Amino acid sequence: MVKKGVLLSSISFFERILLNNYPLSKFVIENSSPNLLDSISKFKSLMIHRLAQRNVPAYKKFTKDKKYSDIQKVPVTDKENYIKMFSYESRCIDNKFPKTGNIEESSGSSGLPTNWIHSLSEEDLLFKAAKFEFFYTFNSQNKDYVVLSAWSSGPWATGLKFCEIVEHYCLVKNTTADPENILRTLNQLGKKHNYLIAGYPPFLKNLFDKTEVKWKDYKIDIITGGESTSLQWKDYVRKKLQNPNSRIISSYGASDIDIGVGFETSFSEFIRKLALNNQKLNHELFHTSENAILFQYNPLAHYIENTKKNDFSITVLDPSTIAPKIKYNLHDFGGRISYNEMVSILKKYEPKIIKEFLQKNKTLKLPFLYVAGRVDGTISIGGNNIYPEQINIALQKSSYADKINRFMLSRSQNGNQDVSFEIHIELKKNITPSNQIKAELEKAILNELLNVNLEYKEYYHNHKENQKSLQPHVKLYLFDQNPIFKNQDSAIKNKYILDYRH
Repeated sequence: MVKKGVLLSSISFFERILLNNYPLSKFVIENSSPNLLDSISKFKSLMIHRLAQRNVPAYKKFTKDKKYSDIQKVPVTDKENYIKMFSYESRCIDNKFPKTGNIEESSGSSGLPTNWIHSLSEEDLLFKAAKFEFFYTFNSQNKDYVVLSAWSSGPWATGLKFCEIVEHYCLVKNTTADPENILRTLNQLGKKHNYLIAGYPPFLKNLFDKTEVKWKDYKIDIITGGESTSLQWKDYVRKKLQNPNSRIISSYGASDIDIGVGFETSFSEFIRKLALNNQKLNHELFHTSENAILFQYNPLAHYIENTKKNDFSITVLDPSTIAPKIKYNLHDFGGRISYNEMVSILKKYEPKIIKEFLQKNKTLKLPFLYVAGRVDGTISIGGNNIYPEQINIALQKSSYADKINRFMLSRSQNGNQDVSFEIHIELKKNITPSNQIKAELEKAILNELLNVNLEYKEYYHNHKENQKSLQPHVKLYLFDQNPIFKNQDSAIKNKYILDYRH
């Protein structure tokens, strides 16, 4: 009888062979059984869990060495109950760092960075999976792309890993979020190339608003991520590029897990457009009145499981991962939808349209992941996470601290797709809003974020063209006069993010 550990290694070995051959892997994924892929994913997740119990001291202690026969009964980990509770070494295999690899960084609610340890060996599967996504979404195997990486520079996962991966398949220049560098590069390299520009949505929007370059003269595709992009945002950018066929793909990932966990496909974007025009479909799929971003993901690389709190956990299924993540919850508002479940829901609401689409198009038989923001009181501005604790500290430091009742955060976009970072503040009884209060609170919030939020600070100082979208805009309200605060009067806990989910 074959041991399960050997079987896990064998499955991973054949996955790498398959992903090395793009035409073959595409054929297999388009013609595979979604249920079979899901079953393999679930099997692998339980094996990864047991592997970590044997070899990772922190995880063994976290699970109390309890034996589980069903991955769905395994406890969920997150930054609070696992990452912060155990040392870096104890969360690694054999209680030690790898000899080779890299360390990435993310900034937490206090601004104190969290380090993420990766060995060199675990990058192999990530690179191969990214190759498939890159080829599939951009047809890059048939194009000679010049890639301009405009992610933030530094130890953060997106910019660091993106260049490491893409340079294996394309010619890459790390411009960082410097619009002048990008414009200069386009001018110097010329108009004959296929360009792929990668960066956060606010930066890209501001870049393509520039009029000193004739964008229609260049062949430009886009990869973005870090925060939500609406379908209207995509339309706006395509109009600026004067190219309705420009490919604009969002990718989902996190420094905690991997970059490129999920990626937009023609099928996922088609579904998103259907949901935009059908609120009943939208709500059944996304459990929110917002139009969430919809991705597909490889269930052989990540096992994703829904929780009861409108978020989900992710298990990294690569057995060579030096610091395993088992049922790790990022606390993003969203969830998993299987391929078969998705098709069934679409047939319920749009039977004729989905039938015609599936007859005309080959689709990847991969499950879906929808994401519609955060559930842990975090808001993303320019790819930077802003935490309510940081805003609260800033308000408490101001001379108007005793005049503030409560606050909420939001991000909005106008018709020109400009992002605005807003802090809605309800004043206490008998306090009248004034420009003086507004100005001082905006200054206090900005100073605090620059002091404690390292990613925000780097982006703000080094990307001056995007400072407007990062600057806090305070909106003051009289006590008990605005419904955004009245709606949460009966809540046990304060709600800090302003949205309209239900």
